[in-house]
Amino acid sequence: MSEHGSRRGGGGGGGSRGRRSAGGGGFSDKLDGLAHQLSGMFGKRGAGRRGDDGYDEYGSYDDRGYGEEPYDDGYGAEPADVAVGGRRGLGRRTAAGSGGAGRGGRPGGSGRKDGLPPKDWWMKFINYPRYGKRGWRHWMPSIKQVLSIFLGFLFVVIGGVAYVYASTQIPQVKNSIAAGNPTYYTYDDGKEQFANIGVNYYQVNDINTIPKVFQNAFVAAENYSFWSDPGVSFTGVARSALNDLFGSGGTQGGSTITQQYVKNAYLSQDQTLGRKVNEIMISIKLNHTESKQQILLGYLNQISFGRGAYGIDAASRAYFGHPINQMTDANVGEAAFLAALVNDPSNFSTALANGKARTDNPKTFDRFEKRYNAILANMSQYGFVPKTTTAPLENKLPNVIDFKGPNLGQYVGYMKDAATAFLAAQMQEYPSDPTTQKYANIDNLSKGGYKIVTTYNHVMMNDSVTAANALWTGTSGGGGGKLNPKHASDHDIHLAFASVDPHTGELKSFYTGTDGKEDYGSNAFNYALQGGVQVGSTFKPITLATALQSGKFSLDSQEPGTNEKPLFLPGSKQPITFYDTSLHKTAFWPPNEDEEAPPNGGSTTLKQGLAMSLNSVFAALELDPAVGMDAVYNMAEQLGIKPGTPDFLKVASLTLGTAEITPMRMANVYGAFANGGVSHEPVQVTAIIDQRTGQTVWTPPALRSNSGVNKQVMSVNTAAGVTNALQSVLQKGGTANANHDAAALAAEANYNLAGKTGTTDSNHSAWFTGFSTSLATSVAIFRSTADGTLESIKGLGYNDQSTRINGMDWPTTVWSAFMKIELDKNKSGFAKPFPPYAPTCSGVSDIPSFPNQSVAPGTLASGSLPGTPTGSEANCQSVFVPTPTPTPTPTPTKPTTSTQAPLCTLPMVFDPASQQCVVVPPTSTDTSTQQQPTGTGTSNPTGPGQPTTSPTTPSSRCSRNPQQPGCQTTSPTTSSTSSLSGFPPAG
Repeated sequence: MSEHGSRRGGGGGGGSRGRRSAGGGGFSDKLDGLAHQLSGMFGKRGAGRRGDDGYDEYGSYDDRGYGEEPYDDGYGAEPADVAVGGRRGLGRRTAAGSGGAGRGGRPGGSGRKDGLPPKDWWMKFINYPRYGKRGWRHWMPSIKQVLSIFLGFLFVVIGGVAYVYASTQIPQVKNSIAAGNPTYYTYDDGKEQFANIGVNYYQVNDINTIPKVFQNAFVAAENYSFWSDPGVSFTGVARSALNDLFGSGGTQGGSTITQQYVKNAYLSQDQTLGRKVNEIMISIKLNHTESKQQILLGYLNQISFGRGAYGIDAASRAYFGHPINQMTDANVGEAAFLAALVNDPSNFSTALANGKARTDNPKTFDRFEKRYNAILANMSQYGFVPKTTTAPLENKLPNVIDFKGPNLGQYVGYMKDAATAFLAAQMQEYPSDPTTQKYANIDNLSKGGYKIVTTYNHVMMNDSVTAANALWTGTSGGGGGKLNPKHASDHDIHLAFASVDPHTGELKSFYTGTDGKEDYGSNAFNYALQGGVQVGSTFKPITLATALQSGKFSLDSQEPGTNEKPLFLPGSKQPITFYDTSLHKTAFWPPNEDEEAPPNGGSTTLKQGLAMSLNSVFAALELDPAVGMDAVYNMAEQLGIKPGTPDFLKVASLTLGTAEITPMRMANVYGAFANGGVSHEPVQVTAIIDQRTGQTVWTPPALRSNSGVNKQVMSVNTAAGVTNALQSVLQKGGTANANHDAAALAAEANYNLAGKTGTTDSNHSAWFTGFSTSLATSVAIFRSTADGTLESIKGLGYNDQSTRINGMDWPTTVWSAFMKIELDKNKSGFAKPFPPYAPTCSGVSDIPSFPNQSVAPGTLASGSLPGTPTGSEANCQSVFVPTPTPTPTPTPTKPTTSTQAPLCTLPMVFDPASQQCVVVPPTSTDTSTQQQPTGTGTSNPTGPGQPTTSPTTPSSRCSRNPQQPGCQTTSPTTSSTSSLSGFPPAG
């Protein structure tokens, strides 16, 4: 204690020279007394000078003599006479307990030998900071305090653990592999399996069928104290940490076998404290509720061994060729081998696939061999097997069979890949749908326990193979051709087609074959669903649907039937031209295939233009101000053509089929025509079912009611009109009717079939897409070299190698063969009559203008209504008269006559303003070098690239040559649109 009095008298310091007198029991004295009592109860204690509140400079409170009783200040004065504000005391304290007075000294007090007053009541229980200690001892807890805190903490922990243990319930098995259920794919019946995903599993129900040496091998490798431990090992966790820290290379991990089983069978793989606590609690409880044999059996039934094998029985079959119950205790090496795999099954199984794999992965193989040897050593060290047995086996692995993947031959691999890719696409398409994100996740599905029901019909998949032989071994119904291996044109041929249910969007079957065979093992790329090639004139019905939906056209409306009249891009005064390499002169774009024209020349109806596949009709229709390129593009998008599809652009040639689309997508587009204008998103998986409960846990959004995925993109009358026009393609005068296979099929189906041929620029591909009331099928044929370059299919199946192959030929033959098979299975229901079409115009456009927009379905006609030869129904536009200044707000026009623009020879082009041929100033576009494709194996600069064996985006016609005729969105500012070589798609 300081020998001086307190600086201020608030703490009751000693005698003289106080700043102020306490007064005689005044109000301030009462406040001071109350303050003393409060500070005495709650104040800190220490040694040193005291201030107003009774604390000294060490933070210690001294309450001697500050009770309610009077005290002697050493001078015999009463409390009222004592100065309470003295700056410094004038005397020293007397000896403890005497109460003697010095100069300003404090009273000696009474009651304790150390001179300190009795402790407050609360100090008897806490005494911290320590009462009566000075300096650092004042803050240093006593041994008794430390022990008390430790015991208190221990009791809290024990209580908490006891509570958590008591409240912990062993959950249902979460990981279905532990329950013995692999995930598998089925055909559309939900019963017939065709592939598994990720797992190869055989469950063992009795641990006695697993030889004891195999059981002990895993105990020696993973948890030598398993038979006696309580289910958890805290020393094991510490040992694992030391092994990681010092690199001692121990063979055992930090978790017991029980913990590993609990983590894999009951819990997630999350690396969180909560999951670890649950793991420990469940392990302890499981150790009390199940026998060690049951726990070990569960563990051995669900761990991964690589090669897609889960469980010890599957592993024994995968590596040694026979089930585990055929092993014996003499198979020590095999036991150590399997036990060594579980540490790193993926990498170890890769290195052990075959002899070459061991050479290619030397480090991984050496690491496995060291672990194998260490497990053998543990087995002898722990007394499971004599040393004399394990020593000869070291560095000598047992014989292992080479790994062979699952049987994915023919079309099985394609189906598995397609369904898996569909699920991945669903996750990307619907990121905010929780059930899709949970159940369509292929990583979760690969853990097992689910059934993936696909849309593929097994019988129809086989029908596709049969129909494909119409090309590979049959004779063309279009021209009598037959493939000959001696012909150069008859190699590197790809045939791809797909069939979709128009009422659901479900993909029922597909075919993807090359040179006579469909073999996933030799080429895993699925041309029916991936990549895509130019679709040619099969795109024209989309333009027709847009026109009918505009309210200004009926099938009887007319457009120019030839390219004698010029067409103009929006806002342009220059006609679109191209350089005709056969005539060696500039001509108005686009030409018709083989210079075809309507029987009476001039204009023709939209229906006849589609039947004859006249390019001029649909180019004029697309550029008609009442329709427009944007509207055609939007309609195609609404029908399921995805933005980003190669060459799917808002250009004039879009209507002629420059976009590179897959057969599945085209079949789905035509399905909307058969389905009253309702467009479905193509579906390949209908359900995912939890095998444990039998409940359907996921269906694709496209099949959910009121999901908004499927939409009415055109009226029912528009769909009926497009269908009516497509029926004419298979009737007399239509392009497909020239194929006798198609003509016979149409007659057999009472002409309740519709479709469209398609032939592309430079004969790089040929198509036929068509439908009945119950099935839509799209067929594409194209040719590519080994490096993926598209080449002409001219001469395919013909001795004359210059024979042009159009959609009427081989594609229509294959389509007819497939649809004939399906018709024969259901004569009455496969091809019912289509709804009637009413050739009327509303005068009001109802074209979808943004994605996912639905339109009014309208009503169907009560029966067939006659049209008018000139398309002069009320509100209908009869004939489009091209003009270099399109009217901003189009109105119906009457047929007029115009002077045909003369054809000018290079370097002259026709100028509509002056009605004369004028010289075109040279531009970079006009002088660029272009080559006409030869079909002799050289790369064609104007042709699309070809999907290769890896899913890459094919090169694009317009992206490579944006100045090609029909590829511009606006006209060049200095000249006509082009005088380039090359023809647009035709057919």
